[in-house]
Amino acid sequence: MVRPAISAIKELHDEGRIKIYAAMLATRDPRGELSIEEVTKRGHGATAAGALIGGLAGFALDPIAMMLGAAGGAIVGYAAEVLHEREAAEFVEKTSGNLPPGSASAIVEIAERDATEFARSMEPFGTVFST
Repeated sequence: MVRPAISAIKELHDEGRIKIYAAMLATRDPRGELSIEEVTKRGHGATAAGALIGGLAGFALDPIAMMLGAAGGAIVGYAAEVLHEREAAEFVEKTSGNLPPGSASAIVEIAERDATEFARSMEPFGTVFST
């Protein structure tokens, strides 16, 4: 039942109907081995935004300040993304730790405004939705 739900999550993401930041599938095989598969991945929006803001901050000075500002902004944005990915990985490990052998769980990070629509989209799959 989890594969059709994953397909639905990918479809929601591709269509842009729901803002999905990241989605992972945690599966525990009958022997108890845990595997984690990335279904959708967060983009590099923070890196790009940091570069843009840094570049604009240096724009008033000169081209070198603009380039340094953009580089510094990109580094700060990228660091924020890495930190978020580390927190997300820890969350997935923590939540999947209780998965019984032979089961799976989808862990999906969505925009809060889309929670109701997402829950409604997952109802056909008998999923448990938690915020």
